[in-house]
Amino acid sequence: MSVVGDIAGIFKRDRWLFLACNVFLFGTFIAGVLAGTAYPGVHDTAAAFVERAASSGPISTAEHTLRSGNILLGTWQIFANNSFITIVIAALPSLLFPPWILFVFGSQFFLFGVVYAGPRALENPVLLLPLLGTLLLEGEGYVIAIFAAMRLIEALVWPGRFGERNPLRAYVAAVVDNAKLLVVAVAVLAVAALYEAASIVLVLGPGK
Repeated sequence: MSVVGDIAGIFKRDRWLFLACNVFLFGTFIAGVLAGTAYPGVHDTAAAFVERAASSGPISTAEHTLRSGNILLGTWQIFANNSFITIVIAALPSLLFPPWILFVFGSQFFLFGVVYAGPRALENPVLLLPLLGTLLLEGEGYVIAIFAAMRLIEALVWPGRFGERNPLRAYVAAVVDNAKLLVVAVAVLAVAALYEAASIVLVLGPGK
């Protein structure tokens, strides 16, 4: 079976798990929106935290690049940052402790929800285009990474689903699948980075 066919087969066999991963990530975002709306003080604190975090490091670098109108370089900077978080901070530690990835991306999307909650997000509707598109595309890349990690738990609990009786052998098979799925996740993150960079420059214009 080709690699593409193998990856398609993984999604088909575990489509309900993949759906559950989508519900988890975007559900945490909705929960964050509700929390930020219900508690404006929490929203203000979270927004201030994100603003401070964005004032330095990779996010700040990408922001300055996009202000100059350089879409390609901005795309690379966004992609490099998101890929590093996905692979190094989330996916690799999850090989030893799969639930870790739920904490990494769950807390991130909950924070996003809190920050973008309430009427402030609607003050400039034009901003919603890059925001929502990026949220969906980037989020789907993270969902695929979560899906790959959750299949590691599945392998230990139900090794027969991986054609093995031994949970350890099933786990090894799941790790191989994990690598294939992470390639897909990174590809989606590349598309998300291009969308984010292009939409920010084209919608807001350079220098904004």
